[in-house]
Amino acid sequence: MPSDDPDQVEIQVIQDVLDAIEIRLRDRERHGWRLTVPRSRVYATLLHAVVASARESHRLPATLDHATILDTILDGAEPANDHAVGQPIDDVISTHTVQVN
Repeated sequence: MPSDDPDQVEIQVIQDVLDAIEIRLRDRERHGWRLTVPRSRVYATLLHAVVASARESHRLPATLDHATILDTILDGAEPANDHAVGQPIDDVISTHTVQVN
């Protein structure tokens, strides 16, 4: 159920981002890849990217739902500017995994 409560909106954004990361991590692990860092490091890195993107949006209030990177993380859309990475989840996971098969 959608909410107008800013805290609930941000909590939902965080949950959606974490769920997207977890799905990608599990898929990668099913294909024989293992993390070289704690799982929390991947989550923290991507949550930081969302926070930084929200801050850069210059929209008030600078809440997480205004982060331009969310389109790329949640929908797989192409980045809207040169500062964005291609596919943030895949980029971070690729940096921190090794093939074990």
